[in-house]
Amino acid sequence: MEDTPGTGESPGQAPPAEPAPPAPPAPVDRTRWAIIAFFVVIAVIVAATALPGLISPRSAGSVHPVQTTIPATTIVPPAHRTPRLTPVVSPGVTSSVTPTVTAAPTYSGPPDFSITITPQQISAHQGDTVVYHMTIQGENGFSGQIHMVVTASFFIFSQTQDLGYQGPPYPKTIDYPFVVPNTIPPGATVNGVVTSTGDGITHEDHLTLTVQ
Repeated sequence: MEDTPGTGESPGQAPPAEPAPPAPPAPVDRTRWAIIAFFVVIAVIVAATALPGLISPRSAGSVHPVQTTIPATTIVPPAHRTPRLTPVVSPGVTSSVTPTVTAAPTYSGPPDFSITITPQQISAHQGDTVVYHMTIQGENGFSGQIHMVVTASFFIFSQTQDLGYQGPPYPKTIDYPFVVPNTIPPGATVNGVVTSTGDGITHEDHLTLTVQ
């Protein structure tokens, strides 16, 4: 048996099946996309309406800035101090600072002293107290101790008072109270002598008291 020319097929075999045609594209769900687009438009309109209200300032009331009061601070200047200036002398340079020299006192004679007594003359009644002020003045550098004695006398009446030793610094003032004795009659005069001795020097000062 001869093969049928041009077919290339073996006798007794069925012809090959033809390829299936491609599947058509799925239909687009236009209703769903229309609903989504509608909600998007609504959201945009709502956002555009609410956004200016959120951005614009509130008109319910005025906004006042908060003022913070800072307490005043008192600045106390430091106490004034006079700086001590120490002269700086460079090597080989002679300082121009001249030390202060206190001149020694000059004396016109040997050391001595004087006594000034007030009052020198006075009147008082029996029993009165007369206060004598005695000022000691050192002269020509005198700085020794002075022994002072007061003697009051009237005829047979005599009274001696030791004032002790008086020392520097001079001038120096001491007070001596004298009580007029009741035994001295009115009209009598009491003579007083103040004897002062120091460093071998003796001075006498005379006083007068009249009894009234």
